[in-house]
Amino acid sequence: MTKTRALFAACTLVAWSAMVFGQSVNTLTAQEKAQGWQLLFDGKTFKGWHSAPAPAARGRAGAGAGRAAGGRAGAPAAPAPGQTGTPKPCTAKGAAALTVPAGSSHWEVVDGALTGCGEPAGYLNSDQSYKNFVLAIDFKCSADTNSGVYVRSPKENGGYEVQIWRQQPAGYNTGGIVNTAKTAKEYTFKPDQWNHYEITADGDHLVVVLNGDTTVDVHDKGFSEGNIRLQYQMYPVAFRNVKIKPLP
Repeated sequence: MTKTRALFAACTLVAWSAMVFGQSVNTLTAQEKAQGWQLLFDGKTFKGWHSAPAPAARGRAGAGAGRAAGGRAGAPAAPAPGQTGTPKPCTAKGAAALTVPAGSSHWEVVDGALTGCGEPAGYLNSDQSYKNFVLAIDFKCSADTNSGVYVRSPKENGGYEVQIWRQQPAGYNTGGIVNTAKTAKEYTFKPDQWNHYEITADGDHLVVVLNGDTTVDVHDKGFSEGNIRLQYQMYPVAFRNVKIKPLP
């Protein structure tokens, strides 16, 4: 990572630490604004986000689950063990807050967090596509939750999945990038507490930082631009403090 990118990472970690120790969530500090950070979730609405039916799997990340379960890329396959969980029902208020097309996953804002609920499994997609950036996001889930954060997902399909799940069948576990980079050692997140991901995509350079620890630092040219997608596999999972800093 260059000195400039390292500085960005350090600033993000400082900002996250400030949030943990008292800064209001889902806001930008004056320093973050000056550095060019943008807030992607206001803590109250789905502005900038939408749910859509899950596309047929294609690409390395999009086909990862199918291949791990024994299917071929692009074809339905039986879910791998632990791939889907038992969902919590949506509340009437939350379910009405997001227009959901047929076959799409349901999401609601609960206590200032984007939260998947009910059935089916699916994704919450950013309206905008991004190319080079640093993405900061907090997540909270149980130890066995299957979820991930997708970046550079072209037309909301495929892309790089930064893994949350600790036991992905093919070994792309927490902190790895599915079908692109496995971690050199085991990394764990804090179950049922807020955790912090920082994901840098700068040209072909991809860096993932979990709670201050760099989990992967690789080069790959598979996906150059695309949407951000938050994965919901019917396990309770929540996301907040979604921020992005575009890079040249």
